[in-house]
Amino acid sequence: MLMNIKYLLFDLDGTLLKFDLHTFIRDYLRLIQNSFSCLPSAKSVPEWIMGGTDVMLNSLETITNKDKFLRYFQTKSGLSEDQIWEIFLHFYNTDYNQLEKITEPIDGAKSFLESALFQNYTLVLATQPLFPEIAIKKRLSWAGLEHIPFQFITHIENMYASKPHKAYFDQILNMLNVGGDRCMMIGNDAEMDMAAGGSNIHTYFLETDPGNAEIQIINADYRGNFDDLSSLLGIN
Repeated sequence: MLMNIKYLLFDLDGTLLKFDLHTFIRDYLRLIQNSFSCLPSAKSVPEWIMGGTDVMLNSLETITNKDKFLRYFQTKSGLSEDQIWEIFLHFYNTDYNQLEKITEPIDGAKSFLESALFQNYTLVLATQPLFPEIAIKKRLSWAGLEHIPFQFITHIENMYASKPHKAYFDQILNMLNVGGDRCMMIGNDAEMDMAAGGSNIHTYFLETDPGNAEIQIINADYRGNFDDLSSLLGIN
């Protein structure tokens, strides 16, 4: 029953923060390549990043996604894992900020989250754990949500599985020490976010982009916008 739901799990990109994914990836890869200009083969950095991302998306080895990514990137670049991580962290503190200009907050997200907190819901940021915590918190700030006290944020440093694997959602439930029936996953990606239903988590497909919703096969318990979600949960 919906009265049992106390934990709201939110996707980030496309759910709380709006941007064109193709443009974001293109500009991100261009900027991060510049950070590895010390390498003779720096032009291969985008390829290595995409390869490491594939490893994180598909591997269920029980080490963090950070360890999986650095291990892969080290074999390609010849740099030590510590050197790679230091370059990435410097990037996220500097050039990564240039991407803010191609993003904008999702209408209704901030007011919904603030109202949900007021009514004692616990909020979790269940974003794809492919980025360091610092990068995810910066995207939260771009969405105007840096003040929201999420109890748990999934990121590359604390997760070993990624969406849409059941292990990703199970790991969140274990971290929260709750059953799936007490949680609702809210997101705009039918494949990645609605897979939470496999862990007995209630699912809500958020229609932030009507055109996107029309081309997806959606298997969700509920669907609608933030106003519909407020009505469903009795949040004023």
